[in-house]
Amino acid sequence: MYAALGKNDQKIYIVPSKKLVIIRMGNAADSENFALSSFDNDLWAKINALIE
Repeated sequence: MYAALGKNDQKIYIVPSKKLVIIRMGNAADSENFALSSFDNDLWAKINALIE
């Protein structure tokens, strides 16, 4: 997996083994601490439930 992390918690994930590209845009998931938001864990839990 490759990831690009941008301003305001914007993210790009590329997972070649799953043929996935995920882009997150919009406001920050947690306005106090962008890098440690729970967004990533929540996102991947839902995606893994769908693709497995």
